[in-house]
Amino acid sequence: MTAAKKTSQKPNDGKTRAAQDGESSPRLPHERDESSDSQRNSDGTATDVGKRAHDDVERGAVDTDRGPVTDRVYNDKVKR
Repeated sequence: MTAAKKTSQKPNDGKTRAAQDGESSPRLPHERDESSDSQRNSDGTATDVGKRAHDDVERGAVDTDRGPVTDRVYNDKVKR
């Protein structure tokens, strides 16, 4: 096993910032989505999408993701 590499960077409170050539660059979509600062509004309240998702779960809404159906159709009928 190797020892963990120590860095001199300060923690940034979960705010994803990409650096390119030593300068800050715009975040990629997944970096925005996964950043802690994108999960709440500036006043600390949950986003409208988050509130809606919470309400949907609480009332028992069914996930409408079409991924599994699309995968089954692709694997059974298209991919040969």
